[in-house]
Amino acid sequence: MNLKESIESYVTLRRSLGAVFAAETRVLRSFGRALGDRPIDMISREECHSFCRGAGPPTRWWSRKHGALRGFFTYIVNRGHLAASPLPETVPRIPVSFEPYIYSRDELQRLLDATAILETSLSPLRHLTFRTLLLLLYGAGLRPGEGLRLRCCDVELRDGILSIWDTKFFKSRLVPIGADLVTALGKYRKAREDPPTPAGGRSAFFAGRTGTAISLSRLEAVFSRLR
Repeated sequence: MNLKESIESYVTLRRSLGAVFAAETRVLRSFGRALGDRPIDMISREECHSFCRGAGPPTRWWSRKHGALRGFFTYIVNRGHLAASPLPETVPRIPVSFEPYIYSRDELQRLLDATAILETSLSPLRHLTFRTLLLLLYGAGLRPGEGLRLRCCDVELRDGILSIWDTKFFKSRLVPIGADLVTALGKYRKAREDPPTPAGGRSAFFAGRTGTAISLSRLEAVFSRLR
């Protein structure tokens, strides 16, 4: 069995089980291009290590590539195409820079108040947009991407229900929200009537002045500035 065929078979299986598997797919296809389409029993331990290691000091990307290859070779071994995985068992310990943090109510209020610095003459609704978005993520417990993907038709304020579509593992769900959050979203929705809605009810609920959806990188940059 050749490498390219094995990779596509594994990717198809994982996606059929509901995994998004986007980053891992890129890693595995990059691995296939780097080593060439040859029999999988000709892949050496040194080649796997070299692909994961790359150049420069160890990074979390090294660990990510190792994890993608570990799952792939486990699949290949379990199906009897290889007797053992050629992937090195261990990877260096990579320092973790992210530290989980729970904001107090006072700190959250200060973050919300800080959105006033975002208001400009060109984007008079920007401060209200990000203030409401932060309130939503906090009050409804949404992931950032879920809040950004909300469409106008997904926000039902009369019944206090948010429709969350195609989230992690392609699942969808309904999220009930409280009266205070309904009020905040209602205030924003009224102001949201000014920016364009290029797709009608399917337009982004949280949008910039041109009516386009706010990107995750933009939200992260704004949040860093507010902090």
